[in-house]
Amino acid sequence: MFARVVEFVNAFRENPGKPSDKVYLSCGTYESLIYENRSLVPLLQSTGMEVKYEEARDGHNWENWRDRLRSGLSWLFPGPLWMVYE
Repeated sequence: MFARVVEFVNAFRENPGKPSDKVYLSCGTYESLIYENRSLVPLLQSTGMEVKYEEARDGHNWENWRDRLRSGLSWLFPGPLWMVYE
């Protein structure tokens, strides 16, 4: 199931590029790939990209993704806050 992802990440590790100026990466501390996600941070930073990494005490699930979405999008696309939903 993860074969394509592993292939992509390994290819990136061998020849890292700079596809973006900024990268946001989040991960749950209970995810099985937590160490792999953590190890990406210095690799991404070595390309010159600005990296923001956040961990949450959660797993790989909808709630974790949903709760990090505002933080990630706000950091990637800063600007005026038009609406706030509570």
